[in-house]
Amino acid sequence: MDSEIQMPLILDGAMGTALMMRGIKAPLPLWSAIANYENFNEVVSIHEEYIKNGSNVITTNSFRSTPRTFKKAGYSKTDAITKSERSLMLSIEAANIARKGRSVLVAGSIAPLEDCYEPNDFPGKNIAKDEYSHLINIFNHQDVDLLLFETMGNFDEIKTILEIDINPNKKKWLSIVMKNENQILDGTDITQVFGLAYKNSVDTLLINCSTIQNTLRAIPKIKRYWPANWGVYPNLGEEMPTKDGYIDHKINDLEIAEQLMLAVKEGTNVIGACCGSTPNTIKLIIKNLKNSRNR
Repeated sequence: MDSEIQMPLILDGAMGTALMMRGIKAPLPLWSAIANYENFNEVVSIHEEYIKNGSNVITTNSFRSTPRTFKKAGYSKTDAITKSERSLMLSIEAANIARKGRSVLVAGSIAPLEDCYEPNDFPGKNIAKDEYSHLINIFNHQDVDLLLFETMGNFDEIKTILEIDINPNKKKWLSIVMKNENQILDGTDITQVFGLAYKNSVDTLLINCSTIQNTLRAIPKIKRYWPANWGVYPNLGEEMPTKDGYIDHKINDLEIAEQLMLAVKEGTNVIGACCGSTPNTIKLIIKNLKNSRNR
């Protein structure tokens, strides 16, 4: 019976999409990072709305809170470090304010150093090790429950970040973005990623910001070759979003929630949504989960 389906952890949805729906601009290269100190209360409010609608894992709004990104925005090296660290710390503070008194996990979000959809822009292992070590060192000493390396599509970048030590009290989650159901964006077979992730003690492996079609098609390989927890949080586009997060043809919340039930039936441990999603998306996912359990 479907009532035996186990409830997965419910990850939140997009922050940038929710900010823009409130009339707050999130332009490249900083995307939503600037909102941490220009619209702090709105960031807290969006986290709270996701929790209210059923999320029990929320991600810090730190996707672009890096010195590299702030330098691209025109800040000097010194100011870029100061501004990015301030944005990062505020993203952690906002998530913890939102979850106060609730049984909610906070995931520290760390993204690719360059464009998520351009894996060939990876700056190289030595540079990446220095920059990721800086970010991870901050998270290691802050109130987050896990580190979420998300939207990763370059094998060398994944290898670099997984080899950096994290606080043993924090879990390590890795989320990959797919070129198709068999490969991450740089063309590496996902089974190679699985082996690397297992070797480096990844607790949960996920697929994010991929189309729902590629996400669902990859599940058989996950179940066959990945021995630990897994999860999915696709974007809502029929095709991949543009670099600035714009989705040309969007799947509606009800349809994405219904399609995600296929992942639930396959035993996913974590479920959520990425670009284009809002708290309403999570609300409908929860509704479908409850309906499946009651049938």
